[in-house]
Amino acid sequence: MSKEQAYNEILQQLNLCTVENAVHSAAVIILNNKTETVRVYGLNMDESELPMILVESAANISETISNLIKNRTIQ
Repeated sequence: MSKEQAYNEILQQLNLCTVENAVHSAAVIILNNKTETVRVYGLNMDESELPMILVESAANISETISNLIKNRTIQ
């Protein structure tokens, strides 16, 4: 997927969080490598939910990547 395709997909998904009576929520993490700063935004969610959602998401992603690596075969 190209950067432009990824950007458009992200915009489409974020739009789902902004319509009235939306059932979708989003957590957005922006990293600035030059200034070494991180910004976290939550859309359509209570701010108290954001830390746990980030922790659960990180664990899920870690497990998924670990499983992908375990299932690789050398040919």
